Amino acid sequence: MYVGQNLYIPLLLLPTIYAGTTKEDIKQFAVDVGSNLTLRCPIENTQDIIWVREGKIEDQIKHTMVQNDGSLFLETVTKNDSGIYGCLPENTVSQDLMRSIKVFIKTPPPALFAIVHPSTILALLIWEVNGTGGYPITHFTAEYRLYTEDNWRAISPNNMSPNLRRIEVYKLEPNTTYAFRIWAVNQLGKGDITEIVSTTLHNYTEIELARHLLEGAETFDTRIWIIAVAIVMGTLTILGLGTCFLLYQECKMPGGKS
Repeated sequence: MYVGQNLYIPLLLLPTIYAGTTKEDIKQFAVDVGSNLTLRCPIENTQDIIWVREGKIEDQIKHTMVQNDGSLFLETVTKNDSGIYGCLPENTVSQDLMRSIKVFIKTPPPALFAIVHPSTILALLIWEVNGTGGYPITHFTAEYRLYTEDNWRAISPNNMSPNLRRIEVYKLEPNTTYAFRIWAVNQLGKGDITEIVSTTLHNYTEIELARHLLEGAETFDTRIWIIAVAIVMGTLTILGLGTCFLLYQECKMPGGKS
């Protein structure tokens, strides 16, 4: 930011704005947020000037002042000062004499549109740019923390490429709530922060095993279980009797026919 810097912009041959005039006919200027700005009305040989911005007389706005030479002074401009300014002689009744100036206030980048796709131990942070503020974005910065804590941890790399639109965050805990935040940076500094809260997924290894083992337990017919147990016990009984019979036969055989 350049607070206290005075910018004096002389405007000399601006077009007259008539009904139906296109936007391309309006002179455009861009200044940094926090600057002081002076706009000179291109109407010559008069000091009795009225300035308007989108239908509002500028001397009704606290941080603006019409100076003795008819120029408009704006102190410490903000993003809200962007717009189309018009000047015309105070006693005129014709809008054809109005001269228009479009002012754009450059700012740090606006907030990003961001979402988080969590897994069990990692999360994918995805974002889209919603404007640059007037200067190219130099890098992105992102951080995360446990939702119950205040200590933010940097997501590596600290200065992510301006072309990057997603990054993975590792070493998270399953079934845990985290806060993520990300912002863009241009030459005026750090932009608005976007913060998202998301919870990682459960570790389903043991849960899923128990779920499969108990699947259908509520509708299970116990008669089927009894029949199955009876079959198994009957089979074991037959096998036991067969074994005993074979041992008995072996014992009845003569010890030796010599």
